[in-house]
Amino acid sequence: GKKRRDTVCIVLVDDTCEQPKIRMNKVVRSNLRVRLGDVVSVHQCPDVKYGKRVHILPIDDTIEGVTGNLFDAYLK
Repeated sequence: GKKRRDTVCIVLVDDTCEQPKIRMNKVVRSNLRVRLGDVVSVHQCPDVKYGKRVHILPIDDTIEGVTGNLFDAYLK
C-alpha cells in the first residue's frame, strides 16, 4: 500500500482480468489504504500458518441499535 501496509489474501486466477492488472475487493483496498488505479505489489507468502483461533470483536459504534444475537445474525 501507499504507506508500506501489508495484508495476506488468497489469490485466484481470473482470465477476464488483463495483465498487469489485478482485482481486489473494497475491504482489501481499505485495509491497504489504496484506491482504484494505485500501484501495489503482490508477493507469495509460503510461510503463512493456519490460525488456530480467531477473535471477532465488534466495535461499539458499529453495533449501535442492533438487537439480538450478533453471532446468529452475522457469523453463522
